[in-house]
Amino acid sequence: MSTPFKVLMPSSAFRPQNRAARAALTSCLTGALLVVARVAAAQPAPDPAAPPANPPATPPADGDAGAPTAPPAATDPPANGAGTAGGGLGVSPAGATGDVNAATKTDGKTADSDADMTTTAGARAAGTAPPGARSGDFMDTRLTWTFGDDDFLHKTGELIPLSPSFSVGERSQYRLFFDNLNSRFTGRENLTHLVMYKKMPAFIPKLTTEAALVLRFDLGALAANTGSLNSALYDTGSYLRLHYQTGSSAKTGISAVFFPLDTDRFRLGYLYDLSWGGTASRINQSIFPRIQGSSPGLKVQYDHEKFYVFGGFKTATIIQPEQVLSPSGENEIEVVRVGETNYGFLGGLGFDPAEQIRFDVGGGYFQQGKFDLEDVRGKSVYTYGTSGRIVVHNNMPVPKSVDFQLYRNDPTNPLILFKPASYEPGKVAWSISGEGALLQQHLKDFDVSGGTKDQSSVAGAVQGVVTAGYLRFSATGIYRNLNFVVRNVPGFIPFETLPKDAKADPELFGALAADYHIASLKLTPGIGGGLQLPATFRSEFADGGVPASRVIVVRSQGDQSILPYNKDRTPVLQARAALRWDLSDMFAVVAWVQFVRDNNGTLVVRDPVEGTASLRVFQSPNRLGLAAAVQARF
Repeated sequence: MSTPFKVLMPSSAFRPQNRAARAALTSCLTGALLVVARVAAAQPAPDPAAPPANPPATPPADGDAGAPTAPPAATDPPANGAGTAGGGLGVSPAGATGDVNAATKTDGKTADSDADMTTTAGARAAGTAPPGARSGDFMDTRLTWTFGDDDFLHKTGELIPLSPSFSVGERSQYRLFFDNLNSRFTGRENLTHLVMYKKMPAFIPKLTTEAALVLRFDLGALAANTGSLNSALYDTGSYLRLHYQTGSSAKTGISAVFFPLDTDRFRLGYLYDLSWGGTASRINQSIFPRIQGSSPGLKVQYDHEKFYVFGGFKTATIIQPEQVLSPSGENEIEVVRVGETNYGFLGGLGFDPAEQIRFDVGGGYFQQGKFDLEDVRGKSVYTYGTSGRIVVHNNMPVPKSVDFQLYRNDPTNPLILFKPASYEPGKVAWSISGEGALLQQHLKDFDVSGGTKDQSSVAGAVQGVVTAGYLRFSATGIYRNLNFVVRNVPGFIPFETLPKDAKADPELFGALAADYHIASLKLTPGIGGGLQLPATFRSEFADGGVPASRVIVVRSQGDQSILPYNKDRTPVLQARAALRWDLSDMFAVVAWVQFVRDNNGTLVVRDPVEGTASLRVFQSPNRLGLAAAVQARF
């Protein structure tokens, strides 16, 4: 039974002496009723077959006493090829990512109104916020439960790095040298990103403003209880952006991206493992040695349908020696070590001479402080160089590392991350790319007292990826000389060139990977393997009149092995077989077995002859691992 609507007013309001007040009240109520009637008459008749405008929220899962879950946001549409087989958990085409920043086409109108929402005035007239005027939420979330052992052939403590028995958690030894070459991440991390994003039209026609605060929460580092908040929560590319449209399409125009905190996403190079100019000092990937704090900067770029051109700079505070007058007032010069601003300048361009061909080239110059070595103290350290790439592709986008892209929590231009690969029966797609990098690093000349010299760092890569229906295949080859492997130190001997009599061997590796998707079962078995010759530094000398040599194997910056006398490097073999089971677009289970043979690892033991002397010997070269992971990415 319905309840009549009552309006309660003081009885004095209807007395004769309050006729004026009563007339005013009646007029207001009448006007309000007319407005309601007109709005109701203007609404279209509801379609009985159409879904409700505001679908009911999904009820909480069993045992969840929290608030109902809101309907999923329309910011995560599927994208073809956005991901790799295994998604970083199993076998993926070496170096292939396929991450896509897809743009959803819109006509600037809402679904239930003819009001033009593309301008601030239109949005205000409709009584709604301008497009993109949203605060943001958590995105690019990865939760992984991993159980396994990277080496169950040996007891814990027998080999270095150490391998505990079967346990839950990620291990650095799970990552093989051919995994995820286009990202700093393995794909098994537990992390998320808080992206506070807004995009609004400017008061100037054709100008768009946007900004994003991007914070990364490394849940693994947080759970480690180290007490270091900086390793668990940090900026990962917050920016402000202005874009002025100069052509008929929204893509054509000039943009300025301001990085107020850090510019690690603003790099040179294209394949992540060959990139340079980054500022991630926490993982030894900063072009600025001895950097204090972060490295803000600016990037300006012009985009056209067929080409792009960019330029920019970044700054860093580096502790360096400076000569100043003594405060004693006696005109004496003394050396102090202070934080001084250093600059890095970057620029480049890319163009498509044909639909299936892309050329890219970029170059940069980076100040790296001043020498603090006695004979060259106060002289400048710097690095300059160039990177270039050519890509020939068909039915496959030009590869781009997701670690270089800006985070946008924008429903009209969504950033698609970690979607499982799409397979189309009968469709063939392929991509072949070649990349090279040449750096010159101005360092102290090891062989000349007080002298400086430019030392070359060289790297190159060739990649090919082919998909045919449900089958995918990839091949990758990489060359990096020793100087490029340790380019961020800079130099194998910090801030010095290699000795004239020393010899260095470059890093060489090749890898193959293949997988096949069984659509009916949502299973993707895969296999991959590679052979690597690690970079080395060798010195030759006479030991008691007998020629001898000593070799240091350098896998990466800070990861070195000293080999026994007169022993040379040997190839490193790595292989993996994996099986991935996709339970949904965001949820997967992966199991894998991996084998590593590396006879370049050594241990220091007591010499059985001398008794007290130490002796360097090879450790067991073989490692056999087995693991399974359950992961959600959303």
